Amino acid sequence: MTVSPNRNIAIVGVGSLMSKSLAIWLASLGWNIALISRSEKSLSNIADEVRQAQQERKGGKVIYRAADASEPTILNAALDWCVQELGGKLDVLSYNAARVSLSSVTDMTAEELEQDFKVSAVGTLTAGQWFARGNANVEKIAEGEWPVFLVTGGVLDKQPEEALASLSAVKAASQTLSRIFAKSLPDKANILVGMPLISGRVVSPGDSEYSEKFDADGIVSTVFKPFFEDRENRRDGKEGWVVERVL
Repeated sequence: MTVSPNRNIAIVGVGSLMSKSLAIWLASLGWNIALISRSEKSLSNIADEVRQAQQERKGGKVIYRAADASEPTILNAALDWCVQELGGKLDVLSYNAARVSLSSVTDMTAEELEQDFKVSAVGTLTAGQWFARGNANVEKIAEGEWPVFLVTGGVLDKQPEEALASLSAVKAASQTLSRIFAKSLPDKANILVGMPLISGRVVSPGDSEYSEKFDADGIVSTVFKPFFEDRENRRDGKEGWVVERVL
């Protein structure tokens, strides 16, 4: 199966590994890409790399905006800006924002847990609700192409790690919300929900914990790409759609 060019995506929570690899892959297909993260300097560097992958395709846009995904008003404004700058509604909205930091259930503060909850869970809620408020491109559904809300996750909701107590707790909340969205959005907003779930740590080649299985480019090809292929081949509508893909 192939993935059509000239589609729009916004990626929230852009880092130097998995989400960058996703953006570069889609750029090579001629997608219009909006990148959102807290660090403008990091976004600028990543956007430059994405634009290089897009050079062979004329007309694709790569834009970015620094925004705090934990604040609903700020995230809504950033996503509104993306739609305006891209010149059309989104075909895919990818939510990948989370704070990864060591924390112990006996030592972490309530403020730390609350802030992490806002990034992972409140951000997921805000993004999904924004997408469902008429910001998804549903014009191609009759042709079998559905918009998708992608929420990246892992297995911490089922296998929490003691050293990642806060992240384990808030990811469980984010993934529960995603599963509820998966039941609600297809009927209420004509949006499918996909959950790429990565069961290991994604690190750069050369890192002592690097594993080829969890290489960022490989993850995009193995776990993300099927969502993009399948969303365009919905001959039976929402029936048969796979919500969760685990690596």
